[in-house]
Amino acid sequence: MLKIGEKLNSSIPKTLTAMKDRDDSALIQLIQDQAKGGAEYLDINTAMLGEAEPKELLRVVGMALKESTCGIMLDSPNIDVLVQVLPHVGNRPVMVNSITLDGRYDALLPLIRDTNAGVVCLPMADGRIPLDPRQRADNAESLADKLTKAGIPAHHIWIDVLAESVATSDRAAQAALESIWLVKERIPEIRTLCGLPNISFGLPQRANMNGMFLAMALSWGLDGAILDVNSAKVRSALLTAEAILGQDEYCLEYIDAVRNS
Repeated sequence: MLKIGEKLNSSIPKTLTAMKDRDDSALIQLIQDQAKGGAEYLDINTAMLGEAEPKELLRVVGMALKESTCGIMLDSPNIDVLVQVLPHVGNRPVMVNSITLDGRYDALLPLIRDTNAGVVCLPMADGRIPLDPRQRADNAESLADKLTKAGIPAHHIWIDVLAESVATSDRAAQAALESIWLVKERIPEIRTLCGLPNISFGLPQRANMNGMFLAMALSWGLDGAILDVNSAKVRSALLTAEAILGQDEYCLEYIDAVRNS
């Protein structure tokens, strides 16, 4: 499973403070800790800084490039910011988060194609998250078809299955799980991911909920997640699930992790 570190997101209060205060040592520590924790990509979002977003995103990306070998996930609701920063990632693997059916597509597509970037797709329409997993899968199919016809390789396309907090809807987790299954069934060459912390937003002991949902999502076919790679409970759930699902040959990674714990 692709592990994308979540900690460089300005929606996290401590991270936002470090960005506002230009506390390079704190940001570098977040980068290094996530790299050591096994993150393959780092999600970087500076949207909460308002007008300073593009400058700060470029600055934090530069730190990530210098302080790690991780791929970069550029995460912004602002198309212009993504267009400005994407060319500066250089040869490092990069993903753009995100595009939808009804926006952001036309402006970002040429740059995504030219930079060979991966792209995260939100299977939404009219700015709303469909409640029905079948509608999410329909939207995912439409996005994947549009992107592949435009020359984006299928293995560069990631569908965000739109995990939402179970604190606000008792169907949230099941909808995300069913979305994984339907997308994998209809377009198996496309990969799926989710923002893992979303599932537990507003609840106590979130790591327990996150770890359990991650294990369940892997069993339904999830390919990647934006998550806290340094959470002991999440790491334990991931290692255990991969061993049980046959994704850890001879359980070697599981055994090594237990021995070193």
